[in-house]
Formats: sequence, C-alpha cells, structure tokens
Amino acid sequence: MTTMFYLGVHHPHWLQTAGVPLFVSHRRLAGRRSLPRAAARWALDSGDYTELALHSRWTITAGGYAAAIRRYRDEIGLLDWAAPMDWMCTPPVLAATGLTVAQHQRRTVTGFLRLLDLGPDLDVIPMVQGLDPDDFLRHAESYQRAGVDLTRFPLVGVGSVAVRQHTHVAARIVTGLATETGLRLHGFGVKLWLPFPSVQCPR
Repeated sequence: MTTMFYLGVHHPHWLQTAGVPLFVSHRRLAGRRSLPRAAARWALDSGDYTELALHSRWTITAGGYAAAIRRYRDEIGLLDWAAPMDWMCTPPVLAATGLTVAQHQRRTVTGFLRLLDLGPDLDVIPMVQGLDPDDFLRHAESYQRAGVDLTRFPLVGVGSVAVRQHTHVAARIVTGLATETGLRLHGFGVKLWLPFPSVQCPR
C-alpha cells in the first residue's frame, strides 16, 4: 500500500518553492493574471466548502471551472488531478443549502458528469459524499447507476470526513468503502492517518 499526502496551503506561490506535493484551492488561484510554475506535483481543490457555506450554491459555472482547470494544468504544470464541483454533506453545509443528503449526492454526480462532458481531457476525480457511513456506499452505487465505473479512475475522493477524522465514524466510512468497493481513495482535509488504500495518483 502506497500513501500519498498533499499538503494544503493558502499561498499559491508555494507551488514554485515548496518542492513537495501540495493541495491548492481554486479560490486562491482564480482571477490571478499570472500563475507560478509548479516545482512538484499538486492537486486542485474546488473550494466547495467555502462556496456552499457562503452562497448556499455554486456561483461559478461548470464551463468556467473546466476552463480554469485547463489553464492551471497548462500554465502551472504538474497537476495530478482536480476535485469536482461537489456538494459536501456536513451539517453546516446542509443547513446552509437547506437540501438533503440525497439531493447533495445527486448534484455531486450531475456536476461530475457535466465536467466530464466539458473536459474529457481533464483529470477530474469523482467524489463520494455522505453523512452516515452507509450514505457513502449508496453514493458510490449511484455513480454506477449513472453509468460511471468508479474503478476506472485512478482515485476517488471521499468528502465530508475531515471534521470527523478524530472519530471512529471516519474510520468506518473509509474501511467500509475500501472493503466494499476496492477503490483507491483520497480523504479531503484529513490530517491524521486513516486506513486509506493507495492514494498515489499514477501519471
């Protein structure tokens, strides 16, 4: 089992100086006239938590986000993958949107399919979301019903676990997904080691 950690940073210029895998938010890069050249591999966060917590919806379009990913890939370089425009299922975000877990899950799948249509050349990973452990398994199954074979992707994101990483619930979510699906997983915002299978994204 190979584990890959991306260090979340708030300053985009670290991309050209840190020399270690970084995780940078679209919100930090959007609107910049010039972009740094990456010194090491990195991954792109969509900024979903802030977007939904502040606005209760996505204020950027799928086309705009796809164009941004393409620009980052070409101008910054060494981009491993980008997160989709997903809908988190943490209680604060659910309260902000007024929607249910199932509605967030459906919108996450729909948004991912839209990005696939707009950017078949882009390395956007699918994301599974939920509140309870069983939610994540149901969400993984919903991708299959939508015609998306998650096993074909080098990596599948697991959202809404960062706030619970100190609990046994987070471990149940991860081990349940890994055992039932055999997927290679990436935990968003995880600061402690959890039993994620390979999160190395092959190039």
